[in-house]
Amino acid sequence: MKKIILITILALVVNCSAFTSSKSSDSKTPLLAAYYLLSSSAYSTTCTSSFGTGVADFISKTFTCVTVTVSGTNYIFKTSSLPTYKSYYWGSTSLGYENAFYSNTTGTNYGNPNKILSQSYTITVPITNTSTTAPSAALGTIGVATNGIVIYNDYAAPGDSLATEYYTFDTAQGHPTNTGSYHYHVEPPKITNTDSALVGIAMDGYLIFGKKHDTTTSGLTSFSLAGTSSSTKCVGSGLSTTLPTTWAYKSNYETNTSHTAGTNSYHYHVNNGSEVLGIILSTKLIGAGGTSL
Repeated sequence: MKKIILITILALVVNCSAFTSSKSSDSKTPLLAAYYLLSSSAYSTTCTSSFGTGVADFISKTFTCVTVTVSGTNYIFKTSSLPTYKSYYWGSTSLGYENAFYSNTTGTNYGNPNKILSQSYTITVPITNTSTTAPSAALGTIGVATNGIVIYNDYAAPGDSLATEYYTFDTAQGHPTNTGSYHYHVEPPKITNTDSALVGIAMDGYLIFGKKHDTTTSGLTSFSLAGTSSSTKCVGSGLSTTLPTTWAYKSNYETNTSHTAGTNSYHYHVNNGSEVLGIILSTKLIGAGGTSL
């Protein structure tokens, strides 16, 4: 009987994966995926944050729901990627459940079959990085938002497209994978809404800001959805070499990193496009370095 139950669970996992949102690059075995489906995560409006010795204020004063430590020349971010707000993907029996999706103008919303489950992400981010030779960004986690939610690029799970998956985003423009990993692809309104707020950090160590550089969107990033040569680097005239001056921790960042050495103050902006085109990170990073597990 136990064998029959396990086989049934595995079959459900395989079938659900065909409808999942973006798969993580670290492939989960069917047995592990079955475990995730059987486990559960409790909804909470609070979370735990911890910052070790040597972690600069631009991180400790702006990030929540993460544990960050210094290891050699790297920051080590750890997160469970659990939202502290309501979502369709907490499930109808949860206090965190809401039967609603992000309001958009171009299609009909629907839920994917997955539920939010606690993860165990470790994201290694170089403290100093002056590299601007960008590798292609893999599927899965390539950054972490200031609220501890992991960030994916603009590719969807193989066989799907982000233009399709977009309509499965909850009211915070997030959704979970078949292993319960809740994540963002596009502008998260819980953090930024066409402004210059700090959104998070990419795994190459470069910062991510909202659609505006201070008060302007003129000349900022523009790239196609899942474009093979796209880049999310700020390319605005005179803007790519300076961080938004309105950011309260600009000076602290410049003091505690070498990302701003000389004219190398590169950073990202959420793409200045509406709805699905409001992409946080694209297929190209700015610099090499950093890992996620």
